[in-house]
Amino acid sequence: AEVSAGLVIESVNDGPAARAGLKPGDIILAVNGEKVSSVDQLRALIDKKGKRIALQVLREDQKRFVPIDLG
Repeated sequence: AEVSAGLVIESVNDGPAARAGLKPGDIILAVNGEKVSSVDQLRALIDKKGKRIALQVLREDQKRFVPIDLG
């Protein structure tokens, strides 16, 4: 799958993303349906979305939605 924009995950620490199963090498394409193209934009979207978000992630040419509870 060709990716025109997105953020590659370089590392995952022991936080909500790790519990949700994200891994280094995954590419975050969107947060709650909004495409992301920068880390600042990703942070802003997460900050304004509250406690639960859904990331669209590309892993090994497969797109999937990953719900994350930021509790």
